[in-house]
Amino acid sequence: MPKIPFNVSAKTARLIGRENISNLEGAISELVKNSYDADAPICIIYYEESTQSLWIMDNGVGMTPQILTAHWMTIGYSSKITNYVTNCGRIQTGEKGIGRFALDRIASSCTMHSIGDSSNFIWSINWDLFSSIDKITDVYADIEYVKTSHFEFCSSILNKNVIDLIKEKLSGKGTCFKLTQLRDNWSNALIDKIILSLSKLLPPNTHGFQIYLFKEDTIKEKAKIDSAFIDSYDYKVFFELETNGNCDITLYRNEFDFGANLKEISDEAKFNKDDLNYFKGIPKLINTNIKELLPRTQKNYDLGKITGEIYFYKIVTQDKNEAKYFYKDFSRRKGDLKDITGIKIYRDNFIVRPYGFKGSPEFDWLDLSARRARSPASPSHKSGSWKVHNNQISGQIYLSRENKNLPDKSSREGIIETPEFIIFKEFIISIIKFIEEDRQYVIRKLNIRDENINERGKKLNRLKDEIEQTFQNKSQNESPKIDAKQVKEALDYQSEKIIELEEEMGLLRALATTGIVVNTYIHEIKTLTMKLNLGVKEAYELLKEDNDVENALKELAKIRPLHESFNSWFSVSLESIKKDKRKMKLLKLSQIINSSITTWKNINKNIEFIFDPNQEIEIRCFSYDFESIINNLITNSVFMFKTNNISNKEINIKIGNNGEYNFIKYKDNGSGLLESFKKNPDKILEYGVTDKRDANDEIIGTGLGLWIVKNIISEYKGYVDLSKNKTSNDGFIIEIYFKGREI
Repeated sequence: MPKIPFNVSAKTARLIGRENISNLEGAISELVKNSYDADAPICIIYYEESTQSLWIMDNGVGMTPQILTAHWMTIGYSSKITNYVTNCGRIQTGEKGIGRFALDRIASSCTMHSIGDSSNFIWSINWDLFSSIDKITDVYADIEYVKTSHFEFCSSILNKNVIDLIKEKLSGKGTCFKLTQLRDNWSNALIDKIILSLSKLLPPNTHGFQIYLFKEDTIKEKAKIDSAFIDSYDYKVFFELETNGNCDITLYRNEFDFGANLKEISDEAKFNKDDLNYFKGIPKLINTNIKELLPRTQKNYDLGKITGEIYFYKIVTQDKNEAKYFYKDFSRRKGDLKDITGIKIYRDNFIVRPYGFKGSPEFDWLDLSARRARSPASPSHKSGSWKVHNNQISGQIYLSRENKNLPDKSSREGIIETPEFIIFKEFIISIIKFIEEDRQYVIRKLNIRDENINERGKKLNRLKDEIEQTFQNKSQNESPKIDAKQVKEALDYQSEKIIELEEEMGLLRALATTGIVVNTYIHEIKTLTMKLNLGVKEAYELLKEDNDVENALKELAKIRPLHESFNSWFSVSLESIKKDKRKMKLLKLSQIINSSITTWKNINKNIEFIFDPNQEIEIRCFSYDFESIINNLITNSVFMFKTNNISNKEINIKIGNNGEYNFIKYKDNGSGLLESFKKNPDKILEYGVTDKRDANDEIIGTGLGLWIVKNIISEYKGYVDLSKNKTSNDGFIIEIYFKGREI
């Protein structure tokens, strides 16, 4: 049987080069990478407007004709796949074997002069041949063996500064490209864009490799490209993730300046001894691991070794906050931030575009904007969860080719969206959280200190008392100093509006709880709906096509029990927001809890509920507040029962009074808190904190349930105690203590 070979269209090269490398900055970066991989200490880029030509030169190891034909001119071949460590110890960045086609993206005509250990040749090609010739094997390049020096090859260059640099640095081995018939209009704006891109090509403080970009009138000092980086920050965090999953984190506070009053202010704000050291510049050291940072991940992901540093910069602030929070002066910072904002990814010391590049779709590749929109609370908010803006953060993440599960795309534009890449993004977010949580911790304490010292929270009540007294004294023929009636009316109106807002907030919490319940049980609801649809359809067809009333009634009888299930779901999701529940009443807590338990029993018949109303509690409340508490707790328990296949499911609820507080004590026999939360159980009460994941290991929890519980109880002058989870190995335990609402 005869063999028929495959061939490749010459247009393939055009797809790989001109169309696969999306922009000019990316193409230039690819060629600079080649200089780096060739152990060059210097790479010179020179644009000559008068001749419309571009030169790219380096003093690397050069090429031999054998390497040129066997490696460089073989599409997809790369010697860097296995031999990727250079003689100088650099890790070579390329391995796809297509970076050379970046030349086609830049210009139609290319001439290369390369000097190696024992070779000297000039190679040239017209890239447009790939569009006019059918087969790639019919495209030829020209090669000429010469004894020309780089200085002689570049002698037509008009900028004397470039010539001098060539004489100084390119006297031996190296490679020079001359590109003509450029495909882009090299305007000043485009050149500035390329300079900015090159300034991000290498991470800060890189030694042993220097990039220059000249125009015809550029001097050497102005041509040198430095890293776009400033060492000015409010917070910075260094991290190092090892291949075994252990992670060391170093956090620096640099936002606050208490001057000589550090001890006094620290005592007033109730900072601890460690905080004093952190404010003095001593870093905060955290030793953790990826399991603690990413709770309840179902697989052992191999991300490899990852290191990096992330910086937080405050951009604007209100004048009143500067004194209140003792901010350091940052007035000069804004202009510097424009070019460095964004978190970049570097692989073996070269940028992985376009992550963190302003103006690119992947600038905010961690979705910090959406994350901030979901949680817009200020850092001083007592129960909110402050999140950084994407324009307040910058940094560098370092990978290598050893991170096998985070491979680059063949287009050299980004990383393939493997499951590990999703986890990698979540891991970087977990590092950013250390900045957010520490800053929020400091600002909250300083905010409470300010309220206590200035008694701002007490001034309104004192004013109201004074107005009331003045209003009463008026009947005793004492002339009031202010129009007390008007002020009293205003305050009464304010109180009414506060009550309305409180009611509205309670309703929103009830609606949020409904959403959490429905989200958790959406699969069961879909299953019920599908069974109902199939049953009705079957009965309809029996009646219409066969006039079979008997069997149609049997089908309807099968789906009749679904009515009870749907009623139970409606009861859980809609009952709590009935209008009559939106008024504060004196209610028995046992009745509210019993009603909720009865509803949940109809949905989960395999769970044993044990309710012990040890002591009846009558409390003036909104009933949906305590229904939301019970619904959120049971929802969490049921999820854990299902996730961990608990056989004998049990939920215990007890209510009573300890003399000072009413209490609700809740316990289930599920899997309990993860080890990562047992060190600090209160963390799960924060907004957005969740450990619920689906089968693909994607986070599916909202992180709202226990946050809602905490906020409701705070309005009833209470608190949540999770301390027993620190030592318990059996189930989840939460104790809720409360008194009553003021309004």
